[in-house]
Amino acid sequence: MKTNLIIVEGIPGSGKSTTAHFIKEYLESEGITAKLFQEGDSRHPADYESTACLHEDQFNDILEAFPEHLKRIWEVAEKKGNHYFIPYRQLTNVDSALVDELASYDVYELNLDTFEDVSYHYWKEFVEQTEFEDEVYIFECCFLQNQLTKYIAMHNAEPKRLADQLQKISKLIAPLNPLLIYLYQEDVDRSFHHVYEERSQEWRQFFTDYHVKQGYGKANGLEGYQGLVEFLEMRRDLEMGILEDLSVKHMLIENGEKDWDAYYEKMKEAMK
Repeated sequence: MKTNLIIVEGIPGSGKSTTAHFIKEYLESEGITAKLFQEGDSRHPADYESTACLHEDQFNDILEAFPEHLKRIWEVAEKKGNHYFIPYRQLTNVDSALVDELASYDVYELNLDTFEDVSYHYWKEFVEQTEFEDEVYIFECCFLQNQLTKYIAMHNAEPKRLADQLQKISKLIAPLNPLLIYLYQEDVDRSFHHVYEERSQEWRQFFTDYHVKQGYGKANGLEGYQGLVEFLEMRRDLEMGILEDLSVKHMLIENGEKDWDAYYEKMKEAMK
């Protein structure tokens, strides 16, 4: 393999998870060790998922508030620089109030300046501290999606700030010869609607509110499902535009026709 890192990106419902699993199975069939990390994996080596980030005083407050769980907290806590990181979803058999309190300090709830620094340095750790050898890491959505939702959906930051951050990260991962596969659809409404309808009402409400009632959505007067579609269309166009200016090798696949056999053949060629 020419790469140690394959990243799969695209809006919800574009087929990222299925594609990531296909890539893992294909590589393993070729005798290559592949490690897949999907969205929501708290053990992700380059993207903080369900992880609290606390400065010294906040960490000490947690220890004081939950003395019965001191041992367990210290087992999972890791200090990096001036912050303590606690993967709170890995805490089992503890008071749910502790998990809820830690969730309020989630990395993705940090102010943008702190998040920018924390995110960059975690990618840096991944590149510098991982023994890659012939292994291929497969990441789903942590490079574009998670950064964009933080910068744009939540904070309505200038797109250039997002692009600059991704440029910095792309330079970090350059030694891994990364390949980014971007799945997109011309008709976002048609491709996303069936995913939206299949999910629970709770998920639909949360996902819609997240994108239309804060940051970009609020500033642009987006509302309801149609506002969500408008956001996803903007996101697709912005991500594809940013990709064109990055040094990361990428391939774009318009998969509106759902001809997955043809798409997979293109991916195999790109991975050779």
